Parts: sequence; structure tokens; C-alpha cells
Amino acid sequence: MPLTKNDVEDGLQQLVDELADSSELLRFQVVGGAAVMLQANRATLTSNVDALFTSTPLIAEAIHRVASKNAWPEDWFNNAVLVFASHFDQDDDWELRFSHHNVEILIARPPLLLAMKLLAGRGRRDYPDIDLLVQACGLTTMNEAVAIFEHYYPTEVMRPRTLTYLEWLFNGQGAKESAPSPS
Repeated sequence: MPLTKNDVEDGLQQLVDELADSSELLRFQVVGGAAVMLQANRATLTSNVDALFTSTPLIAEAIHRVASKNAWPEDWFNNAVLVFASHFDQDDDWELRFSHHNVEILIARPPLLLAMKLLAGRGRRDYPDIDLLVQACGLTTMNEAVAIFEHYYPTEVMRPRTLTYLEWLFNGQGAKESAPSPS
């Protein structure tokens, strides 16, 4: 079931409200398509909200209650994206969007989101988001995009098809139907 920007914002606020009485600090860092919707005005819908967090029974129950209330799938809010987490991000790479008592939901800022999309490098699936994030970061050269990637993932290598796309993008082509085919 696709989620709109309003759905994502409402769902995140509902999650905060569900967990507001927690005695421990709960921090969720939203990334992926939902974060691109919130940070770079992505117009397309998203199927879920990817976030970096450690699941507990308390959190799982809150996610379930929000899903039930809205007739959303159980995985509407998930941490499957943990494998793409950067270990080189800083506090200023995150924007606090929702908070109540001990619960915080932070949204990744465009440079970190761009680096994550470049790392994932899933071809046409990520090209529109890469375009939006390049614009949101105000980048004008491929070297700037590569520098952002290397800042957040200094031990990783970008996929060849992603590098090919960046070359194409910065050579004045932009996102079009005729983007280079993923290899």
C-alpha cells in the first residue's frame, strides 16, 4: 500500500505518541524514500518508512498499533535498511522532525541520503532520488557527489553502474526516460 508524504508524517507522529510514555530514550533515524519525500520533495509515493533503530517488543507493538489504526502493512516502519548505515555520520547530518518526552524521530539530511542512495546503487529504482538529492545538495560536478559518497562510506566502492549514471547526469543529461541501463 503506497504511503503519501502526509501518511508518512502522520504515521511518524502517531508512533511518537504511542511511545511517549517510555522511560528510555528512543531514537529513530529515517532514511530511504520516505526521507527523500520529506527532505527533497519527492513526489512519488513510498511503500514503507525505512529507519535506523534497534527493535524491542515495546517498539514492535507501537509499530503494530499504528499499522492497525491506519490499515497499513506490518512493515510500514522497519529497520531493514540497517545494512546501509554509515558509521561516519554526525549529529548535524540529521534533522529532528518529531519529538515528545523521550522519543525522537530524526530525518537524514540530503547529503547523507545521497550517499546512501549511491551506495545502494539499484539502477533505475534510485535514479530519480539521486537526481532530487543532487539538486537538494546544490551539486554541480560529479566530483562533488563522489566526495559526499566517500565522506560517509570511505571504505566502500560505488557500483560501476552508479558511476556511469553520475557521469551521464553531470554531463547535462538529467533524469530522463533514456537514462543509461543498469549493468
